Amino acid sequence: MGEADSVRRRAEGYLVGLIARYGELEGRSAAASVCHQFGISAHKARQLARTAEGLKALPDVLGAVQQGRLSAEQGAMVAESHKRAPMSVQDQQELLELGGWQNHDEYKKTVAAREDQRRAADGMSRSEQQRARRSLKVFDGAGGMVVLHAELDQIAGDRVKVALGAMSNKMLADDIAFDPVRTFEQRNADALVALVTQQPADAPKAGADGECCGVRPQKTVLLVTADYDAIEGRLAGAGLIDGAPIDLDEFRRLACDADIVPMIFSADGQPLYVGQAQRAPTKAQKLALYRRDRGCVGCGIRLQACDVHHIVPWELNGSTNIDNLVLLCPSCHRKAHKHGHTIEQNEQTRRHTLHPPARHSHPPPQQPQRQPSIAA
Repeated sequence: MGEADSVRRRAEGYLVGLIARYGELEGRSAAASVCHQFGISAHKARQLARTAEGLKALPDVLGAVQQGRLSAEQGAMVAESHKRAPMSVQDQQELLELGGWQNHDEYKKTVAAREDQRRAADGMSRSEQQRARRSLKVFDGAGGMVVLHAELDQIAGDRVKVALGAMSNKMLADDIAFDPVRTFEQRNADALVALVTQQPADAPKAGADGECCGVRPQKTVLLVTADYDAIEGRLAGAGLIDGAPIDLDEFRRLACDADIVPMIFSADGQPLYVGQAQRAPTKAQKLALYRRDRGCVGCGIRLQACDVHHIVPWELNGSTNIDNLVLLCPSCHRKAHKHGHTIEQNEQTRRHTLHPPARHSHPPPQQPQRQPSIAA
């Protein structure tokens, strides 16, 4: 097992080194796209590309990862810590020595403690150090679940724990009254969702339709689609924007409090054209793009971070029609406008993709031929 783990570490380190080099040539988003093709999740791919980019500034740590003395996860910890609070060569060497025998959790605590020490040397208090390290990540996990990982400073963390505890206790009272089957962990999850997506009701009524524990649904934007079976005369194939299916009963429940934006799609899923005399797309067009592209057509990042891009520029008489619009994240948007990247559409799948400009190979300059000397 030890030999297998050593081989795994060296293979991961070799991959990180290759990704770091590829990132230098094509950029982090391109490296993440390549990693995503290896069969790993988009979140893990971006994380791997970010690790490779961060380790370029720490050649000794990158070498240790490539040799298998540090795991890729440990290398990522050191790179992120260095980005927040730069470390000296001596600090790096000490962490390299500790990484060989500390397990993952111990090493994470060590890296955090050393970072606190470096920040203390800069005159930052412990609360300021914790505030600087706060973070929240939301990504898709296994089995279609959504995973939240948060690290908060002591004060903010205590406030969240008190609010979660209070909401969970209210839900426990409802559980006792109505006897639902809900575990402690499930109740905590429901409490978090209630705190984030709901607001206090004007007239609290525990157990009332649409309300729970004195809170009612807060207006949020959730894009849900369904097909209409004209033969059967009923809805079918309800799902979220990423294609994840949902029950029709849940779809009908969501529709009760939703703003309905009617759209008609062709048989291959393409929205009908909506020509406009204005540059900015309408709300209906944006929703249609969300349904069609489901994220950046360049790197696949989530649609909430994307802008609407005209394939044929507006200033060159490009129309604001659906077939002339795509979703691009800010990074890919800059590539399209400043670095010559182009949008192409696959004729079979009708999907749009972002392509870098073609590289032209220039022949080597020819040496001028010597003129033969003429003897006098």
